[in-house]
Amino acid sequence: MLRWFNASNLNQTLLEKIISLVWYKVLPPLFGGQKGIAHFNQYLSLHYPLVCVCSDNNQPKGELPYKVLPVLPTGQKHVLNPLYWRKVKQIARQEKATAIILEHPYQGIAAWLAAKAIKARFIVHSHNIESNRFRQIGKWWWPLLQRYEKWVHRRASLNLFKTREDQEWAVQHFGLSAEKCLIIPYGVEQPVMAPEDGQKLRRQYGIGAEEKILLFAGTLDYEPNAKAVEDIFSAIAPRLRAAGMPFRIIICGRNRFPAFQYLNKLADTSVIMAGEQVSIDPYFVAADVFINPVLSGGGIQTKNIDAIAHGCNTVCFSSQATGIPAHECGTKLSIAENGNWDHFTSLVIQAAAHKDPTPRSFFAYFDWNRILQPLIHNLQAHE
Repeated sequence: MLRWFNASNLNQTLLEKIISLVWYKVLPPLFGGQKGIAHFNQYLSLHYPLVCVCSDNNQPKGELPYKVLPVLPTGQKHVLNPLYWRKVKQIARQEKATAIILEHPYQGIAAWLAAKAIKARFIVHSHNIESNRFRQIGKWWWPLLQRYEKWVHRRASLNLFKTREDQEWAVQHFGLSAEKCLIIPYGVEQPVMAPEDGQKLRRQYGIGAEEKILLFAGTLDYEPNAKAVEDIFSAIAPRLRAAGMPFRIIICGRNRFPAFQYLNKLADTSVIMAGEQVSIDPYFVAADVFINPVLSGGGIQTKNIDAIAHGCNTVCFSSQATGIPAHECGTKLSIAENGNWDHFTSLVIQAAAHKDPTPRSFFAYFDWNRILQPLIHNLQAHE
């Protein structure tokens, strides 16, 4: 478990002081991507003083083991704003940073200029190949992003990737040196669950004891997840009904943008649109199976890892199992052939028939302390 303390208690003779540059809201951490950055900073700050310089919509709650400066404007539109670059540089100089870790490539110019000005290491923390993600969902401007993403990564002294596949792709297509890359997977903390939450949810939604609860959760105002919701209604629910399995599907997640409000008009007596939740934990407790019918989008599917960590049997397509070693998951992960809805549905039925505990090997593999060791060793080598 993470030991909470104030970063000022660290030995200030350490040579490294890290700035984490975050362009969007990660505090409080509610979703997988937010948790990935917030927990990365928490565990890294146990070894080095760390300052999170982030957008002004971040709202840290409780005592954190690192300093948070929510002083930057929200959004990506400041990428080419020299005033933004100057502000990041001023903060880096004031904090006497020796390393700047950039979360996602978007603010790469600001981070690179700041690192260059104060002679700090420039480290890029990639959560997926962003340009590939937008290429898969049909954005016309993905080649422009790819050129910028390449430019940012090539200027870093160290590049952190979530999966081996992403690292190998970047080495080949961005021309990176493998010696300047590390794999830092998404990590999890073993959750403390309240079994009674499952029964409360069954009563709340009027779900019978004989009905299996299938859960899908994600940011629904994101195209790959929105398409997955459509497929739940059109492909999964009808097949499960035809198979004769009693079930209810619960869909949770944020849906704030007008372009995705059509999802609220989809209807099926077996599907519950539960909306955005402050905590997804009770839904994980209640679920017999976590279904992830996403077919596009890049990077590691943090929702799969979180579901397995909470004890859910999880079913996804092969394209969404990247970075999750099946042999560490025991019986918790079932992988369907991409786009094969009959196969996907049959795996859901099989997964709903049993519920084994998540193996210890899973938590050992996704343990933050283990995950960060290569980065810590790299930082120590440059002190």
